[in-house]
Amino acid sequence: MTAIEEMARMDVLCSDKTGTLTLNKLTVDKNLVEVFAKGVDADTVTMMAAQASRMENQDAIDAAIVGTLADPKEPRAGIQEVHFFPFNPTDKRTALTYIDSEGKMYRVCKGAPEQILNLVHNKSEIERRVRVVIDKYAERGLRSLAVAYQEVPEGKKESVGGPWQLIGLLPLFDPPRHDSAETIRRALDLGVNVKMITGDQLAIAKETGRRLGMGTNMYPASALLGKDKDALLASLPVDELIEKADGFAGVFPVEAAWNWNQEN
Repeated sequence: MTAIEEMARMDVLCSDKTGTLTLNKLTVDKNLVEVFAKGVDADTVTMMAAQASRMENQDAIDAAIVGTLADPKEPRAGIQEVHFFPFNPTDKRTALTYIDSEGKMYRVCKGAPEQILNLVHNKSEIERRVRVVIDKYAERGLRSLAVAYQEVPEGKKESVGGPWQLIGLLPLFDPPRHDSAETIRRALDLGVNVKMITGDQLAIAKETGRRLGMGTNMYPASALLGKDKDALLASLPVDELIEKADGFAGVFPVEAAWNWNQEN
């Protein structure tokens, strides 16, 4: 009864995007893969991303990438796995260290483009192009995944290895749940304002909001912390900014907790 009474007084509902408003069933559009390395095609980029994925106990990204292959065992064929570096929210990437059929050691990784950019040896040369591609994907509601590669001439898994090279960017699409738009419409009809809270880019959040009919008046989470504000936003108190917004993007768990504490 207490929960029902609390729900009856609710006029704002903050919802996560991935897996709540969307299916969290990602697909890869190989036609939009952006290649950065010479002598490499979209299939090679996808295969390297699959090599840097788990073959068992896969998350949504691993499953989407490996699922594009005709044979899910192909990424490990002909190589000896030495070490797999699993995803964590700090590094935001995975990596596989392996030995090929000629006995040479290599390392391949996939992850958030910002993290991968910080690894590669020529960041200053390619960063602008990378961000253009990321923005192009985001405007279509697509997330970006970067793939990089390095040689490990020392032949030891603990070795730092040679220079990292960006191989390419993969676009990932997470479709909305079939009932999300209708649920949001019903909530709005009942006087409940639904706001999106997501760790994804602002452009992705806006495109998802447009598709779901929940509005596109969204801001980066940094605006709540007094950063990245234009003149108009700078004149608004934080509580008024939250009230006017349809959602916030680029939100990390610690910021989500901070926002909740501000409201309570």
